[in-house]
Amino acid sequence: MTPTSKKKRGKKPDGSEIMKRRAPRYLSLRPARFEFDPEKAYTTEQLAKIGAITLKWNQIEAHIDFVGSHILFANAPFWLKISADKTLSTKGKLILLKECVNNAEFFDDSAKHCIEDCFSQIEQCRAYRNAIIHHHIYDHEKGIGAYVDESNSAYQILVSIEALRVLYEILCSLLTELREIDMMFRTETGAQRPGRVNPVTREFEELSSSDLKQIIIPQHTQRLAAWQKSRRELQKLPRFPDADLIRALNDKDEDDGTGL
Repeated sequence: MTPTSKKKRGKKPDGSEIMKRRAPRYLSLRPARFEFDPEKAYTTEQLAKIGAITLKWNQIEAHIDFVGSHILFANAPFWLKISADKTLSTKGKLILLKECVNNAEFFDDSAKHCIEDCFSQIEQCRAYRNAIIHHHIYDHEKGIGAYVDESNSAYQILVSIEALRVLYEILCSLLTELREIDMMFRTETGAQRPGRVNPVTREFEELSSSDLKQIIIPQHTQRLAAWQKSRRELQKLPRFPDADLIRALNDKDEDDGTGL
């Protein structure tokens, strides 16, 4: 087998894909009938969920911007990167926020792990959201759409009502997690340090660095971990409805020695 054929084989879906996959090459998987009118192809509930996912993602992006605004208060000059690149994408902003997390003064390993888990899930959902809002109707009866990504690679995305419902619930959870992370970044950067009123002077005093590191951040981390536990207990994103057929066709190719 040539290197080229190996490369092509590696891109074939194998039936294990969740929500998004490379477009299969098997012509037998093409739908018997194409429907190009969205209002005929999809139910009202599907169209509503696509709209809800779009709006929920806008809220997530806005909150990422909000968290990023706290970088202006950070000791390290991360804000220079923002001012130098005003067209920073959501992916680029998350990379910058991860850098802040890695250099944080008050975040322990547990806090960093929880924040990174949220950011990782946001990046994954970003790929799903992009595919959904830019997809073309393909097999409307199976709830499969066609999508070409930024690298000009052909993909398929699930737009069944089940897939859309689960993705929306995940996005809702991620937004809640971001709100907790927002409070953690406020504390870390000094944008809004928690404190207490001095019982003698009646003046507001910021908590010590020790209190922030040992009490405040662990409290936020505990709440964040609880939200993430709830997210992991949500219904899982589905596999493609023709996954078994994909596996059978792949096995047949292996038996025939074609590997196509």
